[in-house]
Amino acid sequence: MNKVCLLALIIALAGCSPPANELPETNPAPYASQIQIEAMRGLLGATDDSRNPRGMDRGSLLMLMHFEGWVPDAYDDPAGYCTIGYGHLIALSRCGTIDLGRYATPLTKDQGADLLVNDTKLARIAVEDLVDVELSDQQFGALSSFVFNIGRGNFQASTLRSRLNSGRYEDAQREFSRWVHANGERLEGLVQRRACERAMFAGLIDIMPDAEFTRATCTTALGATEDVSSYVDIVVGEQTADGTR
Repeated sequence: MNKVCLLALIIALAGCSPPANELPETNPAPYASQIQIEAMRGLLGATDDSRNPRGMDRGSLLMLMHFEGWVPDAYDDPAGYCTIGYGHLIALSRCGTIDLGRYATPLTKDQGADLLVNDTKLARIAVEDLVDVELSDQQFGALSSFVFNIGRGNFQASTLRSRLNSGRYEDAQREFSRWVHANGERLEGLVQRRACERAMFAGLIDIMPDAEFTRATCTTALGATEDVSSYVDIVVGEQTADGTR
């Protein structure tokens, strides 16, 4: 089998994805995927496994892999959730308290990539369900990465989605920069991730075939970081003065 097209056999992606074992080593993200947490807590309802949502373009998938980071062995993330690979949540508890089953042995990067593509399915479905306007491949990929991180509920209630569905693409694009807090703390990793998702959404990132993703291309493409009036926590989402969303 041609490994260069391995991910294309898993799901319909826009173009042929690179082999996972050629991706650079990165540290794991210090914040869990909120849409996986929603799914594990039963907040998304029944999942239609027969749905085949639109795929992420190659550049967006590389970007997501980069920011999720890679760890072949099961480990406890800072929240105490058992995790493996490219941010795949095994359980909402520590690894030492559960039977790891098939995750008791290290993953290959190809296995990790397979898991990630499957894990993004809920985010891609959410983008399809909640966005009413036309999206380019890069816009869809950037939003899928964003929703994978912040969760479906937070995206549904977001100003970003409201402005996007009103056709205000540039206003929606600027909203990415607000979502840089997690559990009350501003995280540089989220600042950089949002800059890259925003640049991808704006069509400013073009990753050539066989090239690796580097986050430096995002800040170069965007220029100076834009100041925003208020920031949003990816765990609690946007809230009104009375604490509701």
